[in-house]
Amino acid sequence: MVYNAKMYWLRPISHERYAKMNSLDWNDIRFFLAAAHSGSLAAASRQLGSHQPTVGRHIDTLEKRLGVRLFQRHAQGLTLTEEGQRILQAAEAMGDAAAMLHRIGTLEATELRGSVRIAAPSGLAVHLIAPHLPRFCERYPALDVTLQPSASSADLTHGEADVAIRLYRPDAEELVVRHVGAMGFGLYGSSAYLQQRGVPQQRSDMARHYFIAYGEQLRHLEENRWLETLAGDARFVVRSDDTHTRLAAAAAGVGLAVLPHILAQRFSQLQRVIEDAEVPSKPIWLVVHRDLRHLARVRAVLDWLMELFSESGLTALGTVD
Repeated sequence: MVYNAKMYWLRPISHERYAKMNSLDWNDIRFFLAAAHSGSLAAASRQLGSHQPTVGRHIDTLEKRLGVRLFQRHAQGLTLTEEGQRILQAAEAMGDAAAMLHRIGTLEATELRGSVRIAAPSGLAVHLIAPHLPRFCERYPALDVTLQPSASSADLTHGEADVAIRLYRPDAEELVVRHVGAMGFGLYGSSAYLQQRGVPQQRSDMARHYFIAYGEQLRHLEENRWLETLAGDARFVVRSDDTHTRLAAAAAGVGLAVLPHILAQRFSQLQRVIEDAEVPSKPIWLVVHRDLRHLARVRAVLDWLMELFSESGLTALGTVD
């Protein structure tokens, strides 16, 4: 039976041949392209900033892996064989694809366009970040922000967000963190509530007051433990893990609550009591995955958040490296 060229390509590829094809090295192809286009090992070595023997070794390796002769070598240089001509077409297509990948990667890394997802505690997301987004959009018109307010932490290692603001320091090795400030807390009640039940001056006054505390999931947090110790046997009429619920309940006159200063001070009806009490504060950490921190769009958001924390009075302490 006579095989023509078309039938040759229908023959099954042996495991050995497949293994060789599957182990192709882009560097070998890159050296082959330079030699094919320049016509000699010497010219290819100058083009690549390499040495002539190195170019020759890469071409020899590629020929062995493909199982074909790519060049006829002669005194004047190199001439592509018939097989080399066909492989050159495929290699040039690979070169074009590699160049496109490089261009796309460069644009993604340097252009201020695209989207960035920010995960933050709900109070900071709603009352600190969201009100300043118009300024961000004006500065970066081609950048879109997805703001994810939540009491739970987004998993940056699994891509649930690009940047996170956390009230604890994460310890995952792949995350880059920077201490950007501290969230202070105080004991607050509405003016109407305090007028009705009196302004507490000391611990013994707490028995006649109602309190608003954290729910079961966040009950262990330091500021809530401080509140429960202060309240003693007094009645906790509302419990919630949601900051806005506690804030709204306090503003409505339900009772006294431990609230972040940055949120409580936005409500004119809330009044701080026992101002000399040392309520535990929370450090604020800006967090980003190390693989994303140098992307231009992510860097822009990090710098903007640093600026925002500095302006907010939350005692910014540094910049993200």
